[in-house]
This record gives sequence, structure tokens and C-alpha cells, in this order.
Amino acid sequence: MARRYWIILSGMALAFGIQSAGAGGAWLVITSEPPGATIVVDSSYRGVTPQRPGDALRIQVAEGTRKINAHVQIDGKDYATEQTVKVRGTGETAIKLQLRAEPVPAPVVPVAPTSYTGKPWYEWSFPPGSVEVPGRNF
Repeated sequence: MARRYWIILSGMALAFGIQSAGAGGAWLVITSEPPGATIVVDSSYRGVTPQRPGDALRIQVAEGTRKINAHVQIDGKDYATEQTVKVRGTGETAIKLQLRAEPVPAPVVPVAPTSYTGKPWYEWSFPPGSVEVPGRNF
């Protein structure tokens, strides 16, 4: 009885192994400038581009359209890029990513309303939920 289950399980493993071996025959060969970028393909971490010139990160992917994101931080500055690539067949697709410096977001400064309604402060109307009172937010 146990032998029959092992035969079935090994047959399933062989079948799925053959199917997965034929499913992802395409390769992405990725380099980046600057090197050492973290590579994410279709929202999955796939590795880091090599630091040495002439080397590349090789990733096996399924055929179709792939979205590649790259990010690296050098001396406190962030560099990033995003690229969409169509992968066809079982060959290699060479990709050279040029990372750009990301803009630094401007600090957000709250702005007080400047209009005067002519009413005393206790008659002002505020939309529900726009005023927070510590300990009384319910």
C-alpha cells in the first residue's frame, strides 16, 4: 500500500518537474549603471546586479511581458528605474538599466485657513471628523 503511494507521488513529482523545466526557458541578463542595484521582476526580489564590469545578473523567467524595478542607495542618495520588457522564446534578453537619482520630496507644511467668517469662534461650523480633540475622538 505504501509503495503504491510512493509510486504515485514520484510520478507526480516527475510530471511537475518536466512541466516546470519547459515553462521558464527565457533568460534576462541584467546589468545596471550604477552597479549593485536590487532587482525586482514582477514584484518578486530576484537579486543584485554585479559590481564587476563584464558580469551580469542572469534570471530565468517565463515568456511574456515582465516589469523590472531596480533600486540602489549610494552615499545616502536613492537611484531607481522601472522598465517593461517583452520576453520571447527560450533565448537571452540583455537589459542595461540606467538608474536615475530620485527627487527628494518637499516637506509638507500645513496651511491654516485664512478666511474670516465674521462669527465668534464658538459658532464656527466644522464638518464631522475634521476636528480632533485628544481623548474625545469617537
